[in-house]
Amino acid sequence: MLSLHSLRTKSIILLAIVVIFTLSACGGTSTASKGSITVGGKLDTEAQLLTKMYTLLLRKAGFDVTEKAALGDNTIIFQAITHHQIDLYPEFTATALNKLGLASANDPHKDYLNVKDAFNKQYQITWLDPAPLNDGYALCTTKDEARALGVTKISQLVSKASSLVLTSPSDGISAIDTLQSAYGLTTKSFKEVSTVQYALGFEAVKSNQSQITVCYTTDATVTTNNFIFLNDDKHGFPEYNPAPIVRNDTLQKYPDIETALNPLAPKLTTDVSVKLQGQVADKKKAGESGSQAITDVATKFLQDQGLL
Repeated sequence: MLSLHSLRTKSIILLAIVVIFTLSACGGTSTASKGSITVGGKLDTEAQLLTKMYTLLLRKAGFDVTEKAALGDNTIIFQAITHHQIDLYPEFTATALNKLGLASANDPHKDYLNVKDAFNKQYQITWLDPAPLNDGYALCTTKDEARALGVTKISQLVSKASSLVLTSPSDGISAIDTLQSAYGLTTKSFKEVSTVQYALGFEAVKSNQSQITVCYTTDATVTTNNFIFLNDDKHGFPEYNPAPIVRNDTLQKYPDIETALNPLAPKLTTDVSVKLQGQVADKKKAGESGSQAITDVATKFLQDQGLL
């Protein structure tokens, strides 16, 4: 027969166990999700890094995140957000200007405000804070050619263009014509314009077949080729500044998305993007898969910045 003392001891133990389970169920140590969010992304390395960072930050904030990295090109990713297949993705301001059919104001902040306003009205999509990172177009030449021409910025190039040959990848041709409003400069301003594969533009300048080539602002090979960017002193090229864009209904439901993602924006500069993309390339060369390299680089960057 059990003694009264023994029964009392067992009752106390059972009560303690019940209390522990009750506290756990009520959230004493709960990690319940704030909600479910689907993050999409474009195909290139930079976009995949941004997508991964958004995913990691939202998970840290307590959301259950489905990541659809490398979902598709501009058309596919935009269809995905407007058809409620994803909730948000990283978009670029100049890409949005093209989508809206708007000309650049030759002012990155005004361009951002214009696309922010238009997306909200036309698509019920909100732009969060933009990063200073500019993944856009630039004019480049060798350091020696720049000294010979006496140019360090595009405004100094205008009076000399008629005697110069310009090379450009096919997507850069129309970008040159956007310089007209700021500088009065177009493809017709040059002695000759030659459409070539991107890397061949550098070779053409090196061999003096051309003097100027169109390059990308996040291309690390510009400096490794001993080239310089001509300063776009009048902001003639629209800037491609990335920002998270979120469906309004999702943001209204989960306003903490803004709190989670906006602190990232000022950390993302053009130099940072060049560096991170280089790190991904190095990891892939060392044998890592592309997705693992993206994850490793994005995670370390956020940790180093105190965001993760």
